[in-house]
Amino acid sequence: MAALGVRLPEDGRSGFGRQPVVGSHRLQDHELFSDAALIDLLDHFPRRYLYALNMGTDPTRVEENRLAVHDGVSGADLLEAVRTGRLWLNVTRVDRADARYRRLISDLVEELSTRVPDFSPDASQGTLLLSSPTALVYYHADGPASVLWHIRGRKRIWVYPALDERYMKRELLEDIFAGVRHEYLPYEPTFDEGAQVYDLEPGQWISWPQNAPHRVTNLDGVNVSLTTEYFTHASRRRFQLYVANRFFRKRLGCTNLSAREDGALALAKTLAQRAARRVGLNPLEFRHQIPVLRVVAGAPGGVVELHPAPSSQLPSAAHD
Repeated sequence: MAALGVRLPEDGRSGFGRQPVVGSHRLQDHELFSDAALIDLLDHFPRRYLYALNMGTDPTRVEENRLAVHDGVSGADLLEAVRTGRLWLNVTRVDRADARYRRLISDLVEELSTRVPDFSPDASQGTLLLSSPTALVYYHADGPASVLWHIRGRKRIWVYPALDERYMKRELLEDIFAGVRHEYLPYEPTFDEGAQVYDLEPGQWISWPQNAPHRVTNLDGVNVSLTTEYFTHASRRRFQLYVANRFFRKRLGCTNLSAREDGALALAKTLAQRAARRVGLNPLEFRHQIPVLRVVAGAPGGVVELHPAPSSQLPSAAHD
C-alpha cells in the first residue's frame, strides 16, 4: 500500500470533501497502466460495460457528444483510436471485472483514509478513463462523491461551486440522483468566472465536494485516469433526500422543499418515497444512449458513422 504514495497538502486534510483538494500519488509507475496492460484489459473486459464517446470542440454543444460501438475492435486498435482520434473510453466498474483493479482501488481508499480525518467510506468502486490528447468532457455533475487519480497525459479541469443554483438547479440534481437524466448540465461560458481551474500532471489526484459541477479538457498526450467513487453514510443520505424531494415534486406537486439532509423531516420524506416505490407509485424512466458511430482505428476522430444512423439521445454515463 505504501508504494502508491498517496499524499495531500496539510490544509487538504480538513478541506477534503468541502473544497477542491489536489494531492499526489505514484500510480504513473504502476504496471497496470502500461500500454500492454491496458490493451490486455480492453481485450478481456466485458464490452457491455465499456463506453466509447466521440465529442466536439465547443464545450457549450453537448449534443455533439456521441456514443460509438466497438464490438470486434481489438484492445490494440481501441488504444490506437484513442491515441490518434478524438475519443473518451469509459471502462466502467473496472473493479467489478478485474480483481487487480479491485485491490488497487481498495488500497487507494485505505491509504487516503489514513491521511484524511473522518474519511471512512463503507464502499468504493472505480472507472478507468482513457482519452485522446485533445478530448473533452462537457459540463456535468456526478451523483457519488469521487476522487480523480491522474496517471498519464495532461488535463485541465474546471470545478464550480457545489449545490449553488447559479450553476446547477436543484431539480436537475434530483433527476441525476434518480437516474432519469444524464449528468450533463446547461453550461454558459460566464460560469467560468466562478470556477477554480487546475492543470493536472501525471502523479496528481484531485477531489472536490460531492456534486460540484465540473468539466475537463485534455491538454496533450493520451490521458489515463482512474476515477474512484466512494460511499459514506452522509453521501447515501444526500442521495435518498434528493430522490425523495423529486418524488414529492413530480408526483405531488410540492415546491420549495427543504434540502436539509438530516433531521426528522428528511427521514420522513425518505421513508415515504421508499414506500411509494415499493408499491409502484414512483416509477422511473432511465435514460439510455443510442450509438451512432463505430470505433475504427485510423479514421478521422477514431470513428465512422453508423448507417443508417438512428436518432441520438444524450449519454447517461458521463465521467471525468
